[in-house]
Amino acid sequence: MKVLLINPPYPFEESPTPPFGLISLAAYLLREGVEVIIEDYIIQPYSRERVKKVLADFKPDVVGATAVTMNVKKALAILKDYKEINPGLVSVMGGPHVTFDAENMLAMGFIDFIVRGEGEITFTELLNTLDAKKSPEKVAGISWRENGAARHNEDRPLIPDINVLPYPARHLVALAKYRALGFPINMITSRGCPHNCIFCVGRRMVGSKVRYYDVNRVVDEFELLSKMGFHQINVVDDLFTANKKRCLAICDEIINRGIKHVWGAFARVDTVSEDLLAKLREANCTTLCFGIESGNQEILDRVKKKTTLEKCRKAAEMCKAANIDPMTSYILGLPGETAETVEKTLEFAKQLSQNYGFHILAPFPGTEVREKAAEYGMKVLSDDWDLYDANQSVCHAGGISPEEIDRIVSEFNSSIHRYVENIAPRKARGEVLSEKDDQILKSIDTFVFNRDIILKELVEAYPGVKNGASRDEVMKDFTAYLNEKTGKPADFVQGELRRLVSLKCIDVESMPAGSTVKWS
Repeated sequence: MKVLLINPPYPFEESPTPPFGLISLAAYLLREGVEVIIEDYIIQPYSRERVKKVLADFKPDVVGATAVTMNVKKALAILKDYKEINPGLVSVMGGPHVTFDAENMLAMGFIDFIVRGEGEITFTELLNTLDAKKSPEKVAGISWRENGAARHNEDRPLIPDINVLPYPARHLVALAKYRALGFPINMITSRGCPHNCIFCVGRRMVGSKVRYYDVNRVVDEFELLSKMGFHQINVVDDLFTANKKRCLAICDEIINRGIKHVWGAFARVDTVSEDLLAKLREANCTTLCFGIESGNQEILDRVKKKTTLEKCRKAAEMCKAANIDPMTSYILGLPGETAETVEKTLEFAKQLSQNYGFHILAPFPGTEVREKAAEYGMKVLSDDWDLYDANQSVCHAGGISPEEIDRIVSEFNSSIHRYVENIAPRKARGEVLSEKDDQILKSIDTFVFNRDIILKELVEAYPGVKNGASRDEVMKDFTAYLNEKTGKPADFVQGELRRLVSLKCIDVESMPAGSTVKWS
């Protein structure tokens, strides 16, 4: 059985990372003897021509895609193309959106199966069933089409011991391109979330009981990632700090092994303490992300956050004292939101941390706030999933208009954009930039340059040089090539290529007809 997995496009502005869910699924399939490749359309331009080439070269039996709500329409369009070009393919979708919107997804007509919840065992069992040409009626955890009608098999129990899962198959994606863009790399140490915030699907996807990977396994993987050249490792558990004793053990093991690498994690304000933060910092954790959500206690209570504003203040103070950056995020447009509560949240955010941001409530399928919108005094305004990017209103909170919420968030984001966009003109006028602004400018130039060479596939299109050229000659020719294609000055291109070589993103490769430059 040959399986092609698809990672649909996702905005670069959201700092995407290597597709963790897909590479975890792929690792399990590989171990079970399934041949797998991944088409990652974040760092690989999508086209129907590419679909035809992939189908001709790999000849998959099954094509599967993951999606969150904001890119589910893109995933659907891509799967539709695959099915139109090869109607014999079995098409499968998984991920949080389709898990809770299976009926509508199957109604599209070109999706054969939905894998709900955790995918590793369910998808493998489905593949075995299809390979044996048996009915999938006994495969727990799937929704499927039979004679044009949707069927929903019973839920599959969550994997009790996640230590049976292999390390993610990161070799199946172009890590060098993510590294070139300056994005971090992700890992998890557990699955599950004991909390039931009404705007989140995490608990329903991975359960309320937290299931842990063994400490040594966690640090083994952390150590492996620390050698891959990424500037930061992000631990993306729903709640890394859920178990203090285990967090301390992980930090101790990182310290004992002498691993020196910057990392960050998600936390709750009621799960951190001075001694834990001191240990996290000693292990080189420099950032903790807190979902504060609101600066109004009544709203926090209404959305079942089960935290207090005082605990938020205390957590931020303790982080700063431990030299850990408390990155805080807020959601505007929650049930009960008014102009006054928004103002309180804006002020609270400024007081709590210098590193904060705002999103707008997106009532994703599977969330309590969507399923009980009327009870919360809210109205869902649109089911156009492309609008569910949490940067624009798709519902009415009741006490403040969607237009006003949009205006406030747009004004906040625009002020940041204006500041950043003005850095280059300030430098051009001869103004001496602060170290921070100078770094921002360099980071933007680096990102834009690497984004262009990736999405325009300039490395792949480089014709190379004839046999006998030295490495230096190849890099000199490649510099001139990129100088022409991007319009960037030669000295800038040279600097960027030195960076890419040092990060092991690109290298010179000898071919029968000559030498060229390839992504590592």
